[in-house]
Amino acid sequence: MTIILAKIFGLYFLGLGIVFLLNPKRIGNVYQLIHENEAFIYLSGILALLVGAFVVSVHNVWVMAWPVTITILGWVSLVKGVGLMGWSNFSQSFSFMLQKSNSFYRIIGLLLFLVGLFFSYQGWK
Repeated sequence: MTIILAKIFGLYFLGLGIVFLLNPKRIGNVYQLIHENEAFIYLSGILALLVGAFVVSVHNVWVMAWPVTITILGWVSLVKGVGLMGWSNFSQSFSFMLQKSNSFYRIIGLLLFLVGLFFSYQGWK
């Protein structure tokens, strides 16, 4: 299961990184719209909770090696989902993503892309 999840997360983060790199202005606009829409925040919480619950239930592996990063992502997603659904001000913790320069979003995109490379390498090596 570790290899499958590494491939999935690899492709996900590579794709997300590319989007951030190629269209940072749109990313900023999307974050602003999400931040203003309580229903979308709640729906995001449901999706994060589902992803987190799935990953934690099939891959709760606590080892001193790279697979623990998948487990940590699962737990972070689960906690984020509960937070977004349960507390309306929880989304404020992501407000650092609002109204930033294109360079900021490109740096985030580069980091996401590198994370994607890491997981892809682990999944397909």
